[in-house]
Amino acid sequence: MLFTTILTASLAILSSAVFGEARKPKTHDVIVGGAAGLVYTPNQVHAKVGDHVKFHFQFKNHTVTQSSFDYPCEPLKGGFDSGFMPVAMDAKKSLTFTIEVKNEDPIWVHCEQVGHCPSGMVFAVNAPKKGNTFKKFLKMAKASGKNEYHDGGSYKRSEDDAEEDVEEKRSLLSRITGKRDVVELEA
Repeated sequence: MLFTTILTASLAILSSAVFGEARKPKTHDVIVGGAAGLVYTPNQVHAKVGDHVKFHFQFKNHTVTQSSFDYPCEPLKGGFDSGFMPVAMDAKKSLTFTIEVKNEDPIWVHCEQVGHCPSGMVFAVNAPKKGNTFKKFLKMAKASGKNEYHDGGSYKRSEDDAEEDVEEKRSLLSRITGKRDVVELEA
């Protein structure tokens, strides 16, 4: 009996040393926006294959959109995209979006809301410590100056477009309320 117990324990130790123990996937929680501002908190994580990254959207309207290191504020063709996730300031629950880490390659992410990516709203999974680092990715995002949003394609938003949007809202509100100047132009 003692021999069987020792043999079983030895085989268990040997088996875990040779084959590795089964690892339970970890979930990395990331806050999107909220009180911290136009950021993902934390702004990067290091994850293993099979782990999940769960994005918790806070108030305002943000996205979790995959990009590439070279084009931090451009959606990656074929990449993931949460779509816009509007959350009210007084919401009791946050919306979530989860990705699974399929390999150890870096995953680069940005927010598609106009102006958020060039404001530094970027995120990375497994960013290298040398070469294409998160710090360089952030710097390139801020240097992009991109004032666009993605809706099945890219669209450059100009000041004229913004004025047209306000005029459309004013026109719609005037038809609904009979008052023309209900919408104020935001600075």
